[in-house]
Amino acid sequence: RGASFQQRPAPRGTGVAVSAAPARESFEVALQLDGDEPTAIQITPTMAASELVVAQYPLPFFIDIENRGQSGAVVTKDGSEQQNKGAERVGDRLRAFTWYEYGVSKWTEGGGVVSMLGAFSGSGYKWNREIFDATFVSWETSLEKLVTNEPSKTDSVTMIFERPTAAE
Repeated sequence: RGASFQQRPAPRGTGVAVSAAPARESFEVALQLDGDEPTAIQITPTMAASELVVAQYPLPFFIDIENRGQSGAVVTKDGSEQQNKGAERVGDRLRAFTWYEYGVSKWTEGGGVVSMLGAFSGSGYKWNREIFDATFVSWETSLEKLVTNEPSKTDSVTMIFERPTAAE
């Protein structure tokens, strides 16, 4: 979705988050979506000085976020004050989160006639765990995607926040 957000297979041994260099290179995060291997996701920083915070919340979870126009979805209450003791802090910007989409898995290897026939018959369709780029989209759109994280599909949601840091 856009130039600020790219997915690709993660190299083995990739850590959870890598801090951006002073030149403001993209952040890289490896998340477990569908499949056996983590997926590497690159996120372009939107702040002059920032870091990424990756948090996994069990369902149900509690979080205080509000839409702040050009700033996007911003945390308004520290997670430590919430029932689920989340990692988010006031001022963190929600950048991405896991969600579920019904369709043919993007991560399925193969192709050919058998895969094509399976797709036409509907047998290849299932709920797929994806990552949603919440940067600069309406809060309503984000909520539509966020509520797909329900107990019938998962027991948790992973959220990625961009946290402002002091300039060095």
